[in-house]
Parts: sequence; C-alpha cells; structure tokens
Amino acid sequence: MACVNGKCRLASSVRELREAGMDALRDGDVVGAEALLRRSVAMSEAGGGVSTATAHSVYRLGMALHAAGRQDEAAEQFEKALWLVRERAGCGSKLYRKILGQFAEVMPSRAPLCECDAA
Repeated sequence: MACVNGKCRLASSVRELREAGMDALRDGDVVGAEALLRRSVAMSEAGGGVSTATAHSVYRLGMALHAAGRQDEAAEQFEKALWLVRERAGCGSKLYRKILGQFAEVMPSRAPLCECDAA
C-alpha cells in the first residue's frame, strides 16, 4: 500500500490503539479498553480513515461497552460499524458478516435478523 499524506501512519496508529484496547479488554480492564478504543475511533474519524478500518474500531468499542454492561451504547456502536462497512463494502462482505455475527452472539435480541436488515 502506498503511503499518501500520512495515511499509513494514521492506519498504523489507529490499529495500535485498537489492538491495545483489545488487549486491555482481554485482561479485564474494561475502562482502559473503552478509553483506548474511543481514541482509535476518534483518530480514524478525524484523520479521514477508510470507513472499514474505522468500523473495526467501532465494532470493538461495541464489544467493550457490552462487557461493561452498557447494552444500549454497545448496540449503537455495532449498528454504526455495520453501517460503515455496508457503505464501503456491502452487506455480503466478510467484515460485515463478522460484525453481524458477533452482534447476534452477544446481543441476540438487538441484532438484525439477517444481512442488510440494519439498512
């Protein structure tokens, strides 16, 4: 991938924050995970990151919020991630199906029943 206007650096920083957030979540630090994932989302959005890359961070923020017991906020993040991916890659994309599957697993009553129902 060619680096243009710092986009490679942005993508790398976003990914590092996202991975650190997921490490924190695996270690049981839900508060720390949320903070890191919010920074990852904000950095990607402010820097004009690719919507699918932003969706990765948003989706994982939803996981952290779910772990914190904040179901309404978690559902909003899952829905936002689905929208971001759908706009860029479509409902049939692997990432869309992954997010939808995780949403259905952790919040079955809130997730759309099938692909593109979130549209």
